[in-house]
Amino acid sequence: MKNQHILFGICGSFCNHAAVLKEFEKLCEENDVQAVVSENVFTCDTRFFQHEDFISRLEKASHKPVIHTIVEAEKVGPSNAYDIMIIAPMSATVAAKMVLGIYDHPVTLAAKAMLRNNRNIVFGIASNDGLSISAKNIFTLINLKHFFVIPFAQDAPFEKERSIVSKWNLLEKTADMALKDRQIQPILYGGD
Repeated sequence: MKNQHILFGICGSFCNHAAVLKEFEKLCEENDVQAVVSENVFTCDTRFFQHEDFISRLEKASHKPVIHTIVEAEKVGPSNAYDIMIIAPMSATVAAKMVLGIYDHPVTLAAKAMLRNNRNIVFGIASNDGLSISAKNIFTLINLKHFFVIPFAQDAPFEKERSIVSKWNLLEKTADMALKDRQIQPILYGGD
């Protein structure tokens, strides 16, 4: 991808943030990228990142302040400034909110704004219950207009048999195809 205006939403799961950050930084090299994060990402220190360090890395790569409030996210719609949105990682909670039309945090409200503008949304799922109770929401999103999934696999099929995680190395290719209204295939990979 080159010369695209990308809105990049980041939610939990926190254990995938390092891998997603690498993809974010790569996209920033040849595209105009704006990060929007959930309140938890903006405020929570975890064993993976101190929140200030993570936000600093996003802002350094994109040269833009991170959107982290509902008020800031609301401006996405009227500005109509983005070609595509990527949400990675998308938690099962955010998948459920999107399916049910609950736009109560910055990433979901920004996604609603993108849909208002008939823009596509690429999402990368990361969920310990992706093959159980959350499966219905994830697969509903896959079948909705304007949604394109980053291929995924069971990340620990013998320890966490219901857990799935997207193949982050396919993020850019998935987004590139989504710009052409095409879903990358295959979307299901074997267990890692």
